[in-house]
Amino acid sequence: MIIAGTPQKILEHLLEHRLSSTNVASSRNDPCLDDFLLTHIVFMPTRTLVSELNKYYHMENPAQDREYTINCKRKVVQFVYRWVVTIRHPVFDDVVSMSFLEELATDVEADCQLLGGKSQALQEEASLMHHIMSRLRRYQDERLETSGLKWKLPPGGQPICLFTAVSNPSKNSRPIIRPSDDIIFRVYCADHTFCTLRLPVNATAETIKVGAYEKCSLRHPVQDLRIVEVKSNGERVPFRDSEHSIPTTVALNSCIFLTPKDHMDALTCVPEQEKSEGAEISGDFDSLSTKELAYHMTLFDWELFWNVHEYELIYLTFGRHRFQQITANLDIFLRRFNEIQYWVITEICMSQNISKRTNILKKMIKLATYCKEYYNFNAFFAILMGLSDVAVSRLSTTWDKLPSKSRKQFTEYEALIDPSRNHRAYRITVGKLPSPMIPFMPLLIKDMKFTHDGNKTHVDGLVNFEKMHMLAQTMRTLRYCRARHLVLDPPVSKNEADVKSYVSCLRCINNERTLMSMSQKLEPRRT
Repeated sequence: MIIAGTPQKILEHLLEHRLSSTNVASSRNDPCLDDFLLTHIVFMPTRTLVSELNKYYHMENPAQDREYTINCKRKVVQFVYRWVVTIRHPVFDDVVSMSFLEELATDVEADCQLLGGKSQALQEEASLMHHIMSRLRRYQDERLETSGLKWKLPPGGQPICLFTAVSNPSKNSRPIIRPSDDIIFRVYCADHTFCTLRLPVNATAETIKVGAYEKCSLRHPVQDLRIVEVKSNGERVPFRDSEHSIPTTVALNSCIFLTPKDHMDALTCVPEQEKSEGAEISGDFDSLSTKELAYHMTLFDWELFWNVHEYELIYLTFGRHRFQQITANLDIFLRRFNEIQYWVITEICMSQNISKRTNILKKMIKLATYCKEYYNFNAFFAILMGLSDVAVSRLSTTWDKLPSKSRKQFTEYEALIDPSRNHRAYRITVGKLPSPMIPFMPLLIKDMKFTHDGNKTHVDGLVNFEKMHMLAQTMRTLRYCRARHLVLDPPVSKNEADVKSYVSCLRCINNERTLMSMSQKLEPRRT
């Protein structure tokens, strides 16, 4: 195991000792190589990595040892192959790495003719490079098909893809949000007037500020203005001008404001954030099959989860600004957790009739059961945490009317989500399960941040590779959960379109004060 080293020495060690010059398959399960590939962006930028690989491939050998020269070239190609297979599209999206792949493919083909001869040296490497370039061309074709995506950001729910140029409509999967995609969103002023902007997803807060300034005609100089998130509870969160992808990072039911820096305290929630949407939310839930709801919820959540790249964990942990990258797909998956959690609370607190409320409570526990059976632990946790929220847990009269079977089930589930001993109960449970599954994502984020905060990235000028190993372990958990495609037997459905529409936009109230007030009106505090 590698403990520490300079980036160049770690790479050299991997090339010299972790890659076979004769057996490509031997590197596939090497944990040190995998650790490096998953985390190198933290300590060795891609530009530096490809420069070092290029040097190693063209290494000068004073003794003119032909076999040594060929082995160096083989190891670089094998390393690159593992890199592409492990990291996938970020390698192809990076201009520097893509250019390197093009040059390497040309060099390998030329060297195969020059050095190979009758021995057919580098034939396998030429085949690997052909495979890599085929993947690159296929990816580029897919990108052309899905270029120009437009997203619309509603205050609640998930970003909506307005249209797509995908030529194959049978691919009914949710597109990945790319940095170059456009997103349409509102920017409010203090008087609640607003302008609508259409900007790239990776636009900075400064770009948003300038765009909104030109449309809103504020009298203050643009340098005196600031982009601020106003949450549904009135909390104000200012953004630095350098921050990226603001629309996807804001919380559920939040709004983006443009304001003078010294007028932030004057910002208030817009009516859309404060109004009760219960009339639109409630009513549908009673008529839907619980199993069908869990099925379509799991499929929807799976598509969000599938689009999250492992690198997004790194970007979020170390800071998006450091990599000039977005975490939009991870952001909206984390937002989905809050959406489900507050939807559960809202559904219960919106129900005025105690019998109906008890039935909703029972149905939510049943929904959690089906989500657990489908290995959708993200939704399972969200539902249980919604049921455990004080606005729901204090409704003692409602809970008293719940059947004993449902109460017992809920108690068992509470033990599973118990956070004590670092979520030991949950970790033991999922550790025994096969993939595919949707993990409790906030815990993976917590693991990443705990590792980052508790361990230095560099020690005495050397890369702390033990830290990289711990980070990679969490990233591998994400990968393991998606090692197989999700295939579920669909339940019998009478209104599939209605259920799919319902689960895609679980509108909810996420203001804790509002929910508590609603709860107290349902069951006033006993004196």
